[in-house]
Amino acid sequence: MSTTTNTLIASVTSEQNPQSGQKHRSSGNFSTEGLPEGTTTLLWKVEGGGDSNAIKFNVMQDKSAATDPVIFKGILSGNRTDAKSIRSLYIADPSGATSSFVVHVYAVN
Repeated sequence: MSTTTNTLIASVTSEQNPQSGQKHRSSGNFSTEGLPEGTTTLLWKVEGGGDSNAIKFNVMQDKSAATDPVIFKGILSGNRTDAKSIRSLYIADPSGATSSFVVHVYAVN
């Protein structure tokens, strides 16, 4: 019988709205590079910010001298996404938060 393992790979604090002077960005950068061998999905968990189950956000990639692409859209706490190994990611366009919150990203295998 195989067991599922969740390994924390990143935690990032996000503001409840885009940062001052930013259209989308509400957090600093984080990375999902260096995923453990056998990782099949990423698990996203939200902590704080009011009702963590009501907070929705996008994940974008910071690209210098280019438009930042949306990598994952409409993420809610407990959602799983494809396992993508990417650096310079950030939380964007949050909704439903009443204060800053922390996003924990887990590698699932």
